[in-house]
Amino acid sequence: MNEIKTESCLNQQRILITGVSGLIGRILFNHLTRTYPTKYQVFGLDIHTNISSRYQAGNNNYLQVETTLPLSKDKFFQCDITDRIKLHQIIEEQKIDIIIHLAAVLEKHPDPEKILGVNIEGTRNVFEARKFSSYNFYLNNLSYILANVRRVIFASSVMTVFGYLTHEPYLSIFNDTFDDATMLKNLPKLTVADDPPLPDVQTPGNTAYCQSKIICEEMAMDIVKINSISIICVRFGGVEIDDRPATTWIRTVWFSHRDLCSFIDKALQAPLNISGIYFAISNNHRLWVDLDHAKRDLGYAPQSGTEKL
Repeated sequence: MNEIKTESCLNQQRILITGVSGLIGRILFNHLTRTYPTKYQVFGLDIHTNISSRYQAGNNNYLQVETTLPLSKDKFFQCDITDRIKLHQIIEEQKIDIIIHLAAVLEKHPDPEKILGVNIEGTRNVFEARKFSSYNFYLNNLSYILANVRRVIFASSVMTVFGYLTHEPYLSIFNDTFDDATMLKNLPKLTVADDPPLPDVQTPGNTAYCQSKIICEEMAMDIVKINSISIICVRFGGVEIDDRPATTWIRTVWFSHRDLCSFIDKALQAPLNISGIYFAISNNHRLWVDLDHAKRDLGYAPQSGTEKL
């Protein structure tokens, strides 16, 4: 019996979730830990030691929402992603195979420069995690990415294309003047291949956040060209604490907890030659971004979706 258990542990993939104290981090930690107890060992990393203050504030009215599957001390690491040495040491010592990188400064932070700085520098540190030598010497070459890390799943955002909401026909969706009877059949859905990012410019924070995600997507695609590592950039839709869509245009990019977990399952199980940028959203009414790319490459098929208002 002990031998079987030991062999099972040795075959487990070791996953590190950065930003584990946030909403998506806790949803995924709970899901992977409970659904795949013998397949994955899941570790968490965050600058916060408990669920984030923003998450706590938003969760006050939804006490029934499960958020706090405990992270044992040996599986949680308090670390700022801009602390390159500590981050890399954790990845190396825990022999991490896959990183789900969610940690970021969000768009509501009052300092746009901090949003840009932390998100870009921290993500670069994740992408460039590499082995320590016995003297903690870093090799300043991207070809020496940490051998154990085979895949990074990077949390980008559908906000990287919110700039299109200032142009028709997406402006009509934003203003809720969209005519389903005459416009829905011919609604062109934005694709990663044909429609370059166009950031949200409603606030300086939104713009900085979008720019940071766009720069990190570009960084990821440059890295996979010269290294044997898979990076899947996920343009997440809107994940809500109570798992219910909003009552405005934002419901068009709602992303249910079920579909979030399903997408991550597919991304974790995809062949290692798969890298790319994908929209990850539920099958919503007036959906205006393309999901076929994720279906074709990853087998993602959303099960949830909003109906007409």
